[in-house]
Amino acid sequence: MDEDIANIVSEHGWFFANVSDAAIPFCYTIGLMTTHQHPELIAFSLEPQGAYSLFAAMISAIEQGTRFEETGIKELQVGVDTHRIKIRSVHPSQHPLYLGFAMGHLTRQGRIGELQAVQVCWPDERGDFPFDLNCNPRLNDLQPRLDIPLSAQESAEFYRRYGS
Repeated sequence: MDEDIANIVSEHGWFFANVSDAAIPFCYTIGLMTTHQHPELIAFSLEPQGAYSLFAAMISAIEQGTRFEETGIKELQVGVDTHRIKIRSVHPSQHPLYLGFAMGHLTRQGRIGELQAVQVCWPDERGDFPFDLNCNPRLNDLQPRLDIPLSAQESAEFYRRYGS
């Protein structure tokens, strides 16, 4: 799998990873750190086609000079529509849980521990983002916060299940 990912990143500039069997499905990019010197992108609870379109639009904007590294709200053109998204940095303790193949991709290049990633959040029907004061609480369940460190208990449980 790692070699397939490396070949796709080499040919297309990034790889789209879809984790549909997780408790909360998510998608993320692999390869932006090497091809665009930009943090990887991760989003939760979107249909894969929608997540792919979102990431493709973001990568197109990155190629035109836009950066999505700073926490905050951005407007993004996806096809003919403009969407508001919220960017959050992903805490490094979250990387093994959600970004394993991205970590492996960098490790193959001798870049252990260099992974950076940002979470792309989408708003509720009123335009409020997860964990904002007035946000629909259901949205908080669909988009877990990755900008905060894992608790000691969460880390221990992960490593108990999956090893180092």
